[in-house]
Amino acid sequence: MIFKWETEEERLLRFMKIPPKKKLEWLRQMNEFIVRCSSKRSKLIRRKLREIHSSK
Repeated sequence: MIFKWETEEERLLRFMKIPPKKKLEWLRQMNEFIVRCSSKRSKLIRRKLREIHSSK
């Protein structure tokens, strides 16, 4: 749905009304999709970045 007529504040309020559990589910689904559709090179880069950040 397109909401071009709403202000930035109205848009934020609309998003804040979405339950946290649903937001987390969307994030999980997006992450699974990205992993599934990424090239080997992209996966390697992401893995290296994760290792760098986890060692700090």
